Amino acid sequence: MTIQSLVINLKSASARMAFQQKQLLSMGIAWKRMPAITIDDIRIENDDIYWDGWQRPLAPTERACLRSHMACWQVVYDNSVPCLILEDDALLADDLPAVLASATQIKGFDLLQLETRNRAKYLEKKIFNVGPVQARALLIDRTGAAGYVLWPTGARKLLDHVARAPGLADSIIAKPGLLRAAQVVPAQVIQNDMAQLYDVPQEWPSEISSVSSPLYRKSRKSSAQKLRRIMEQLSLGFRQLGRGEKMMVPFGKRTRIQTITTKRSSYDDVSP
Repeated sequence: MTIQSLVINLKSASARMAFQQKQLLSMGIAWKRMPAITIDDIRIENDDIYWDGWQRPLAPTERACLRSHMACWQVVYDNSVPCLILEDDALLADDLPAVLASATQIKGFDLLQLETRNRAKYLEKKIFNVGPVQARALLIDRTGAAGYVLWPTGARKLLDHVARAPGLADSIIAKPGLLRAAQVVPAQVIQNDMAQLYDVPQEWPSEISSVSSPLYRKSRKSSAQKLRRIMEQLSLGFRQLGRGEKMMVPFGKRTRIQTITTKRSSYDDVSP
């Protein structure tokens, strides 16, 4: 069994998809383009009661991002095979193909987190190998939805959760106790905006995030939303007590792909 990649990509971001096609083709990783949900999708505006069910109000772009990941989760669940889920600004380390080949043999996990993003993670001390890299059970993660392997068991848990309550895609993936997750060390994925921080050349100039919204992060929260945030922080605190090790996960070695020079590029929706 080989692990295919599902690449979340807006139709307007053709240059990014062309880059991902070239990157994945060079690594021998099969892919399928997953059209990103946009803020014009009717599911983004309907049902305010549902969308108010997180720790703060969610921006339309954040709702769309969650729906885009949900579409990938549904594919994993429906097809009953693990997939590598990537956002279209993901930069991949050279060892990723070997990691994916070994990941097919992993038992007992719902998700393998491949990303690092300059925030500490809490990992169990027990180490196991995933091909050329090490991995540890992931106790606490605070960000990261740009690159992860998801198994059908994890897809079912994620879909069941979002049927009841929304959230940021990465916060749901990292929700304490929801998934049996592991982290690879060194990480095999970073987002392009993190490249210089990890001494890796950016493939295109940094852009203001189209998903994160400072206005919504600072907006007025309901009492229920405040309570949800308090409960989440308490849960994170309890998981830190007497378990695991705090770590800034490094990024692996990366051979650079040619920089994007055009805003519009051609691409295929699936690998050859």
